[in-house]
Amino acid sequence: MAEAMTVETIVEAYWQLQGFWTKLRYPFQPKGVGWSDIDILAYHPENKVLVIAESKVRGPKKDVYAYTKHSRKEYGTIFDFDEGYLSFLDNINVICSGGAIFKDFKKSVNKIVIQLVSNYYIDDAVLPEVKKDILGYIKKSIPKDIEPEIRLDTTFDIICEIIQIENEKSQGRRYGHPVVDIAREINRYLHPDIRYAGKGKAEIDAIKNKFKDKFKMVTS
Repeated sequence: MAEAMTVETIVEAYWQLQGFWTKLRYPFQPKGVGWSDIDILAYHPENKVLVIAESKVRGPKKDVYAYTKHSRKEYGTIFDFDEGYLSFLDNINVICSGGAIFKDFKKSVNKIVIQLVSNYYIDDAVLPEVKKDILGYIKKSIPKDIEPEIRLDTTFDIICEIIQIENEKSQGRRYGHPVVDIAREINRYLHPDIRYAGKGKAEIDAIKNKFKDKFKMVTS
C-alpha cells in the first residue's frame, strides 16, 4: 500500500470510529477539466455533517514542516508557505454545488469540515490565524447557513486520537478496519488487564511496567 493511501486509511479510520460513513478517493469532475477526487469523504447522516479531507505526506520520511510565528514572519501567510498541500481548496466551490456529492447540497449538509492531514505542524500560537486565512479563502464557496470548520492535523495527531477514542470504547470484538484494530492491540498492552499472574498487585504492576518501558524504549 502506497504511503499516501496509508494516510488516507488512517484518516478514514478516525471518522469511522465516530460514526461517519466514509469513502476513499471519491470522484468528481471540476467544471471544464478532467476528473479529480476527494481523498477522504466522510458523512454523518444523522447530524448532516460532511467532511472533506485531504491527506499529504511528502519529503524524506522523517520530515515535518513547521509553521510557527517565525515562519509567518519569514514566509507570510500559510498560502505563501504552502507547497501545494492546500490546492484542494480550489475545488470546494464545485464540491458544495448540487450534483458533485448530493443533488441538493443545502438540504443534506448542516456543517462542513474542511480537513488537511499532513506533515505540516501548525503551532498553536498561529493556528487561529491560519484557520482564519483558510476560511476567508473558501468562505464564498460554502453555501449560506452551512457551518464551516477548518481542521489542520498532523498524521501523528490523528493516530493519537484514534488510540484514545478506541480505548474509550466498550466494544470487545475486532473492528474489521486494519488501523483501528492496530490501535486496539496497542491499547491492550498500554491498558492491560493482567490474568493468571497471581493476586499480588506488585506482580501485576511489574508486568504492566514492562509493557510501558518497552513502549517508551521504542519511541524515545
